[in-house]
Amino acid sequence: MGISKDSLSGKGGLDLVRVRRAGQITLPREVREAMNLGEGDYLAPQFTKGGVLLRPVNVHAREPSAAQEAEILDVVNQERRKYAKERRR
Repeated sequence: MGISKDSLSGKGGLDLVRVRRAGQITLPREVREAMNLGEGDYLAPQFTKGGVLLRPVNVHAREPSAAQEAEILDVVNQERRKYAKERRR
């Protein structure tokens, strides 16, 4: 079952989407199928004059940059030193 132009323009056809606990929503099956969305896919919200537009995005696993890795290791080392200092007391 496809989505008609009228359905997308708010003139009927699609079910209402209810905001649930923790801000969760469920997109109707017709929308998920038309957009080829599956469990675990990501949508990027964009505010528009009329509401919120949800765009599918590809998210790839990323390795931290050298600077990020150095920052993480610095924080870990600081915490290790603090812990060792507290244990000596």
